[in-house]
Amino acid sequence: MRPRPSSIENPEHAKYVSLVPDGDIEEILSKQRTKTITLLSSISEESARKAYAPGKWTLKEVIGHMADSERVMSYRMLAIARNESAPLPAMDQDQYVSAANFNKLSWEQLIAGLDTVRSNTLSLISTIDDAAWDRNGTVMNSPVSIGTLAYGIAGHELHHLKVISDKYL
Repeated sequence: MRPRPSSIENPEHAKYVSLVPDGDIEEILSKQRTKTITLLSSISEESARKAYAPGKWTLKEVIGHMADSERVMSYRMLAIARNESAPLPAMDQDQYVSAANFNKLSWEQLIAGLDTVRSNTLSLISTIDDAAWDRNGTVMNSPVSIGTLAYGIAGHELHHLKVISDKYL
């Protein structure tokens, strides 16, 4: 079992990690994958094209953002696990969403993409040994561990699932 990070320097990461229940992070991510894909599959293409308010992302853009964020956090885990010493870049979420044109993709493509990203994240985590789990890298000028990133992935999804439930459904 991969332990929950004991200390988190970056408040943005701490916000997401705090949302994750105790337990084996690989099991949590796997169960979350099933639950999220099931929920999203029940939503229509028409509903996915809508934003809950002017200037807010459509549901398609939210799901695209979730996939992109997980890709970035997984890359950070990979880089740290493989002893990357260079600081890792920040991610401007609005720039990523704007450049992605998620609204041109079908709802099914976006759901499949999110599912594939989670499959890849789980595969990556399985390659990281216990010695590397607490290894730190630098992201946004703050130290961050692989464990923090893994729990952050789960927490980021939980955050957006709550927004989806409260604002879109």
